[in-house]
Amino acid sequence: MAAKGWALYMGCVIPNRLPFIEVAIRETLRHFQVLTQDLQEFTCCPNPLSLAHLDHQAALAIAARNLAVAQNHNVDILTPCCGCFETLKGAAVELSTDEELRDQVNTILGEIGYQYNGDGQVKHVIQFLYENIGVAAIAEAVEHPLRGLRVALHYGCHLLRPSNILKVDDALHPTFLHTLVHALGATPVSYQDELDCCGQGTRVGDRDLSLSMAGTKLSHIQQVGADALVVACPACMIQFDLLQRLALRNQPNHDPVPVFYYPELLCLALGTPIERLGLGLHRVKVDSALAKVVPHLSLATP
Repeated sequence: MAAKGWALYMGCVIPNRLPFIEVAIRETLRHFQVLTQDLQEFTCCPNPLSLAHLDHQAALAIAARNLAVAQNHNVDILTPCCGCFETLKGAAVELSTDEELRDQVNTILGEIGYQYNGDGQVKHVIQFLYENIGVAAIAEAVEHPLRGLRVALHYGCHLLRPSNILKVDDALHPTFLHTLVHALGATPVSYQDELDCCGQGTRVGDRDLSLSMAGTKLSHIQQVGADALVVACPACMIQFDLLQRLALRNQPNHDPVPVFYYPELLCLALGTPIERLGLGLHRVKVDSALAKVVPHLSLATP
């Protein structure tokens, strides 16, 4: 059998709300000559915080259908969304280790003409950059080192936990995103409660609590003088970027914190023309961070 390729599984949030993240991912993969497929048969993962808690078998069947789509095209799944990553990786692990459950799910899938054999691989895009492209190759490819840029990091809950299933990094002491930021020439800075949740998952049930959680983290980031925040998750991007004004509404004189999804910073360091990246679509202007590292560039906001 031919070696497997990769299919990009964008999920629901990025194409509909954060297209600039998709652009940065595609530019990054193109730069490193990573060929991927786009499969029109993919559907919602589904969200790990919704259906899975109401009907676990139904959620597994939906996830397994996506895994079966990839299997039918002889590809593994590459996703930039931490929620999709947890759902699909979790389903792949569970169905590969529980034959009885896999048979039950395949009975459901059989009604729509699918079967899943249990050997699919799922990786997060940033995990792929770290493990498959490699830190050395990324550092060597940097044309415009981001020296002088002090960056706070937010890994996100669904990229690290449950660690016994996702196996990306130590959930209590993660380092791989720090290493990737270092490779760009930027300086990661630590801050209080660095591994706390952004609060996005509580927004439906308690909007005020959700915004308070985000606001607390942003305040701690401001206190250490970070020039920007780097995230690995589109839901966290929404929480910290689109909702930052609301999260910091009780701090009217705060300095905004520019927020980047890691491949956006990577693209800047690789020398990707800034007009391709859609940075002007960020809710919080990123000009102050850009001025630290690319002062000759001007950001035209659409």
